[in-house]
Amino acid sequence: MLRQISLEVTTENEFQTVAKRHGVAISVADCRPFNTKGMTMLLELTGNPDSIREAIFDIRKSGGVRQAYEGEDGVEKTPLLVVVDRPSICKASSDAAIICLECPLNSQDDPAVWKFIARRTSDLRQIMAKLSREGVKTRIEDVSPLDQKATLTVRQREIMSTAIARGYFDFPRKISLTGLSQLVGVKPSTLSEILRSAERRIMQNAVDIMTPEPKQT
Repeated sequence: MLRQISLEVTTENEFQTVAKRHGVAISVADCRPFNTKGMTMLLELTGNPDSIREAIFDIRKSGGVRQAYEGEDGVEKTPLLVVVDRPSICKASSDAAIICLECPLNSQDDPAVWKFIARRTSDLRQIMAKLSREGVKTRIEDVSPLDQKATLTVRQREIMSTAIARGYFDFPRKISLTGLSQLVGVKPSTLSEILRSAERRIMQNAVDIMTPEPKQT
């Protein structure tokens, strides 16, 4: 059975330290293994353009950051692709069969909450043991069965909320797919699939709610 797990982790978070120092928001939009020791992360920095530039300068100097490539900046949002030494939480989960729902590196709280889907209880034990060896304190906040039909990822919820607020689903539409893609920072083709996937899950959940329970005989 798939399980959704909320795990408190107390670990250093240089990105959020920089964010607080300069009064900007920094989030990990995506990540991929770079090699056995490194990670590639796409960061999104939001805030005052001058503060964003100062934050990027600090990130480039941060320990563990090997490379940083700044994307074209918007009015208040700038993408930054960084190659970093693999964080402890990423090391711990590298051999486990999990899917991240909420990255703890996005949290300004300490301890941060790490939410993920795990297939086996042994994966959770393995992650906690590895984090303990790295000196990272952990505490299980919640373990519950995954409601696969009702679950939307955090990113899907954010995009759907923006699409609704901007009138994408209105008739006639108040914003085009291209305009919405620029707003949320996702390619139109990818955005279209995200919206379709989210709509399918919402509709399936609605069907399940409206379908009457079979009568007992």
